[in-house]
Formats: sequence, C-alpha cells, structure tokens
Amino acid sequence: MPIRRTGPDVPSARGFPSGARPAGQVLVGAILVVSVLLLVVPLMVQWSGQEARWSVKQQKSTVAFNLADAAIDRGMWKLKSSTSCWSQAVAGTVQAGYNFDTVYTDIEGGLYRIRFATGPSAGQVTVTAEGRDRLTRQTRAVRAVFENKSLPGPMLSGGAINIGAQFEAHWGPILSHGNITMAGAAAADRFPRKLSKQVVSSSVAPARDVNGMSPPNTDTLEWWSDYPVPDLPLLDFVTMRASATSNGTLNYYTTAGASGAGKCIGWGGHARCEAAANNWAAHSGQPHFYDSNHHALSKSNRIWYYDNNLILTGNLSTGGDHRLGLYGTMIVRGNLTIASGDGYSYTGPIPATAWREYAFSDTAANNQYPGDAGFRTNAATFNHGSQTWTGGPPAANTDVGLRGFIYVGGNFALNNIADMAGTIWVVGNTTVGAAVTERALVFYEDVSAGLPILNVVLNRLSWDETPPSAVAWP
Repeated sequence: MPIRRTGPDVPSARGFPSGARPAGQVLVGAILVVSVLLLVVPLMVQWSGQEARWSVKQQKSTVAFNLADAAIDRGMWKLKSSTSCWSQAVAGTVQAGYNFDTVYTDIEGGLYRIRFATGPSAGQVTVTAEGRDRLTRQTRAVRAVFENKSLPGPMLSGGAINIGAQFEAHWGPILSHGNITMAGAAAADRFPRKLSKQVVSSSVAPARDVNGMSPPNTDTLEWWSDYPVPDLPLLDFVTMRASATSNGTLNYYTTAGASGAGKCIGWGGHARCEAAANNWAAHSGQPHFYDSNHHALSKSNRIWYYDNNLILTGNLSTGGDHRLGLYGTMIVRGNLTIASGDGYSYTGPIPATAWREYAFSDTAANNQYPGDAGFRTNAATFNHGSQTWTGGPPAANTDVGLRGFIYVGGNFALNNIADMAGTIWVVGNTTVGAAVTERALVFYEDVSAGLPILNVVLNRLSWDETPPSAVAWP
C-alpha cells in the first residue's frame, strides 16, 4: 500500500505548500497594520501631550490653592496675636497688610494676599486669602469664618477625659487634648459631639474610633479623633485672686472640728452639722466646702479662688438642700472633687445652636433632649429644677450644684450626683466615678463674658473655596 505524504512540502491543489498564504495576502495585512499605526500613533502622541499639559496645569493650580490655604493660617495667627487685633477685625477696622494691600512672598513658588472682614454674624471675622502661582499667574482663593469663643463647650480638658456611669453633657461639644474614653451607661449616648486631638473610644458598643490616629477619624455625626481642638484660654489668675481676696472668697473652707465631729454651720437659718453622714468622715482633715447652697454669696456671681485642692461636700441624708449651689467663677489650682448632690434651681439660657449636638437622632419630634423644639431647633431657655425631657430624669433632678465657669488646675473627680451648668475646664484628667448611680448632667452655657482672658481662642466655623476677587494685585 503506498504511503501518502502529508507534510508541509506536499504541494496543495493550487501549487502552494500546505498551510502557507499567498504573498498578496501577507502584503495586504501588512498595509492594514501600517495604516492603523499611522492613525493611532499621532492620536497617542496628541493624548500624551494633552495629558502632560493637564498635569502641569493641575500642578500650577494646586500650587496656587496651597498658597491660599497657607495664607488662611497666617491670617488666623494674626487674629490670635492680640486681643486688640481681634477687636479691630470684629469692628471692621482696616488693618494694614490684611486688606489685599500687601503681597507676601515668603512661601516658595508663588505669592499670596489676605483680607479681613467683619461678619457674617456679630462677633465673627471672615478671612479671605488668594494664592497665585509665580510663573503662570494661576490664582485660587479660600475663605474661612472665625469666632473668638474661649469656652466653646461644657467640658474642656488638657488631659484625658474618662466618661463613665450615667454622665451626660448637653448643648455643646466635649473637647479634649488627650483621649476621650467612654464606658458604662454614658457610652450609649450619641450626644454631644466628642472632639479629641487624640482618640475617641468606647469600651462598650458602639465602639467609636477603632483605627486609632489612622483614618477614618470620624463618623461625621458624633465623634472626631485627631481633631484640631482649639487652644485653651489664658486666664488672668492674678486679677481673679485679687477679686476673691476682696470678696472674702479666697481659700474659703469649712474644715474645723475633729474627725467624725464635724462643724455646725448656719447659712440663712439652715443650721446643719457636718457629721459622718454628711461626708465628713470620708474626707477627714481635707480642705472642703460644705453646704455652699446656703452661703450668703453663693448666688452673687463672685469669684471663688483656691490655691490648692478642694472637696465640695453637703448633707445628702436630710432635706433643705444642704448641698451644692454656687453661681459664679470657681478657680481651683489643685484637684477638685465633688462629693455631694445639688440644690440650685433657676431658669437659664440655651445656646441657639444646641441642636447641633444631637444630629445622630434629632427628628421633627419635640422634647427629645433638654429644650428640644423640633428638627434642628431648640428653645431659648430651660427651667433647671422643674423641667425635663422625654427619657430624662424627674424634673426636680435637673437642678444644678455649680453654675458658671469652673477651672481645675489638677484633676477633676465627680464622685456623686451633682449637675453643672456652664463650662468646666480641667487641665489634668477627668473621671466620673462608678458610684454615680443617677444621671450627672453638664449643661453648656457660654459664661466667657467678663472673664479676664488674656488671649484670643479662635474657632473656625466654616472653610470653603471661593472665586478670586477682581481687586488688582499690588
């Protein structure tokens, strides 16, 4: 039987080797490839050039934007440089160098200029900054609004804040330069805002920040870690101590008597003895102030100044509100411990923007929080000691023990049921003890008016890009 050859050398029926293409077909394919390349390559070159130009333009635009942003910082530091500078800006007084009349060149890559303007609301200043790329003249502008609010919330701390038990703060944010740590029943509250330069965390659900200082650093509603918490106010302690000296409220204590015996005192006919049942035994020999609610100057808005530690005590076992009840300024250069309840009832103001602290749960319903008047609105006043809210404590329990500004140079310990209104600023650490079995409330009131504050503490209310002005550059 003959062997049939089927390899590539066997001629086909048309005379070409098996599997080979005619030369004409190869030529046509080559022409098509070249034609496609002739079309595509110029487009690729064009696209590459456009991309390069876009990148350069974006880079120039970014330079201008960064210059404008840096200029905002310069404007902010100028406003903070002195109380007179801030006062002039609030009043609308033109300040040389900050009315688009000076071009600054201290940042490499371009130029910038700054303008101050009063408003948009009373007590606010708008800073507008424009940056320009030196080579391309590309210009970008940024605008920010600031207010000088030395005491922006109910609780400030230069250290850590450890919130436990049934602690609640209302109407303003908690601000800390250290960590804010929540536990117990307090951790269930999704109000107010918690702002920390470090980390906001909770030992129970919801956990808040689980990434530490790494992003994301906020839930955009309740907590912010790695937040630019404002500087703390610089207080004129010399002036305040002199005021307390003249009023007889300097280092005022009620500590006489042997341990267990206490001291009998009578504020306005409300004589009570500070015995073991009134917290004397627990603080034997330590400097403390008993039954401040009935002191003759307790509601006179005076300055109470203490060079060292202070413990505030009261009679928790009998009636008559022989507890805490001070309205004014309390300066404690050492540690402050609250070991008593409260007994001060009054009608006080609610900040107009208190509703911002309840973004997590605020609805059109009324009375969801103290003073709630519906969605994103609140009442102007609150009756402490006779008013409450849905889910809140009995109305009688909303009275306070301290109202005004409280400064603690050391650590602050809240070891009993005593509500506060105003702002408490703690240089050290703040601890709410587990023994606080009822709600311990802090209501925010802006009590900065009249305080001898030596510096300007700016809060940035807004920041946004704006079109460059038509004002010619000098």
